Amino acid sequence: MDWSDDRRYVAREKLIELLGEDAAARVVKVFGGRRIYVPAPTSTDSYGRFVARLGDLEIARKLCFEFGGTQIILPQKLAPLNEQIVKLKRESVPMDEIRRRLGCTESYIYYVLAKERRAK
Repeated sequence: MDWSDDRRYVAREKLIELLGEDAAARVVKVFGGRRIYVPAPTSTDSYGRFVARLGDLEIARKLCFEFGGTQIILPQKLAPLNEQIVKLKRESVPMDEIRRRLGCTESYIYYVLAKERRAK
């Protein structure tokens, strides 16, 4: 993929490092999986709308100081898919529900769970 300088994919690790896990989860819940424009902190109108959309001034401030004036692409989910599958299975969530929630195939779920069992 060819990303121009003003559009950056922000990896989940970078987002967690910058904001902390709870705040990163909030950002992904609001904007996850999409390209967004992060306003510069000095552009009052767009900055105000951005803060309102996130619902948290501190999170917005950190994002704007790090990425202000650029477009970023955020991860769709914060936890990696394999970790989510294992976590949901441990919570006794039915296979069909895991498949529906995560948007993956049943065979992939079985593959991940078998790999997890072998690793123990």
